[in-house]
Amino acid sequence: MAKNLVWADLTEEQLGAIRNPHPKKGLTPRDLLAKFLGITDPQAPQNAISLDLYVHTLQFGQELNLADDKLSALLSIIKKIHRKSTEDRMAVDRSFALLKDVMLQHSVQRPPYSIGLFTLQEYKKVLEWALDTYYRHYKLYQYCFTDRVVVTVEQKHPLDIIELPPLPLQPMNDAMTEEQHRAAQSEEEKKAEEARQAAEEAAAAAAEEERLARLRAEYEAAVPDEIRERVAAAVEREVALLKASMEEQFQRQTGELQAKVAALEAAKAQ
Repeated sequence: MAKNLVWADLTEEQLGAIRNPHPKKGLTPRDLLAKFLGITDPQAPQNAISLDLYVHTLQFGQELNLADDKLSALLSIIKKIHRKSTEDRMAVDRSFALLKDVMLQHSVQRPPYSIGLFTLQEYKKVLEWALDTYYRHYKLYQYCFTDRVVVTVEQKHPLDIIELPPLPLQPMNDAMTEEQHRAAQSEEEKKAEEARQAAEEAAAAAAEEERLARLRAEYEAAVPDEIRERVAAAVEREVALLKASMEEQFQRQTGELQAKVAALEAAKAQ
């Protein structure tokens, strides 16, 4: 079941306050957006970058003349994709595939799996806008949200190092027997063999994944642009047909349900 992101981060009242900020309170639309999203330090570098992305998302939604429910859902979708992409260090193709999936869940009326919030034209425009803005600078976003590792090197003179005395030898009564030593040695060899096998399996899986990725890249490079455009057009037609079929089925089911309810009310009135 898909999660509905309408009103997930911004309510209708909050969107109205962002559009028309109170002049006496001295808060800009950007300040109000940071407040409503729970960004306590908007001046921090990563928070400022994220806030810029959210402001541009709202501006783009207003250029499309989106209603408040669509505008709220669009902001939550971009916020979800941005956080998931930076926290999981997702590749650009995986991130864009996730965006398409989440947008499709809000563009086809198929409850409870998806809702028909955005039209097909709005769906395409959002993807084109994301490609032209967010994913054009995707590597910069990944760089800015990568944790820095600082290594501190300290030099010491050998004469300044205090050598500790050797530990006393354990009594012979506490020593292992030959059978215990062999058992411990056998257990260590078993663990080492299991670790070696696991490393070989991981290396084989990585090599296979790299081979498949290379084959996919070669296949996509060999496909002409004309065929890609035809495939994209066919996919759009299929999505439109699927949406129309689902809407017709939903209307038919609604009509049948209303007829049953009317029949029950008529029987109850008799």
